Amino acid sequence: MAPASHRVDRPQPLPAHLVELRRTLLGPLVLFGSVMAATFSLSDDILQAMLDYHGLAGSVSIYTPTEFLRVRLSLATLAGCLSALPLLLLQSYRFAHSGLTDRERAFARRTIPFSLALFAGGTVLGWTVFLPRLLPLLVGGPAEAQFSLAQTVGLLLSLSLGTGIALQLPLLAFIARRTGVWDGGLAHGRRLAWGLLLALALLVTPDPATIGLLLTTALLVLLFETGAWLARGAHG
Repeated sequence: MAPASHRVDRPQPLPAHLVELRRTLLGPLVLFGSVMAATFSLSDDILQAMLDYHGLAGSVSIYTPTEFLRVRLSLATLAGCLSALPLLLLQSYRFAHSGLTDRERAFARRTIPFSLALFAGGTVLGWTVFLPRLLPLLVGGPAEAQFSLAQTVGLLLSLSLGTGIALQLPLLAFIARRTGVWDGGLAHGRRLAWGLLLALALLVTPDPATIGLLLTTALLVLLFETGAWLARGAHG
C-alpha cells in the first residue's frame, strides 16, 4: 500500500496570502449581511414572539424615540454574527490548514464542532429552562410595572447567550490542561482565570449588586474546574 500523502506548506508571497484571506472572509461577510438584513425586516415579529414566549408582551414600554430602532438593529446584528460564526470558523480552519500539523488538524476538527454544539445547547437551555424560572424572580412586582424594551430584550439575550458561553468553560479548561497552557495548580494562571470568570459574571448577571453575582461566579468557577478535572483524569 502506498504511503499516505501529506500536504506540503509551500511559502507564498504576501499578496497571495491577502487574496486567500479575502476569499476566506467573503463568505462569512455575505452571510452576515444577508442574515442581518432578513432579521431586521422581520425584527418586529421576532421581538413580539420573544416577549410572548416569556409572557412579557404587556410589560414593556419604549422610553426614547430611538429605542425601538436600536433594539431592532442590535437584534439583527447579533443574528448576523451568530449565523456567520460557524462559517467563519470553518473558513479560518481552511485558511490555516496547510500550516497545521496532523495532530493540530485533528484537534481542531474535534474541538470546533463540539464548542459550537455546547454554545448552541447552552443557549437553548438558558432560553427554555433557566429564563422561565428566573424571570418571575427578576421582574416580579406590581401588575402595572413597566420595563424598558431595550433592557428587557438585553436581559433575555444576555442570560440565554451567557449560558451558552458558560458551557464553553469546561472545554476551555480541558484544552488549557491538555495543551500545557495551564498546569492546573493554584498559581497565577488559576487566579487569572477566576478573575476573568468574575468579569464574565458581571456581564451576564442582571443585577451585579445582588447575591446573583456570587451565584453566577460560583457556577462559572464550578464549570471551569470540572473541565480541569476531566483533563487531569484524561491525562492521567
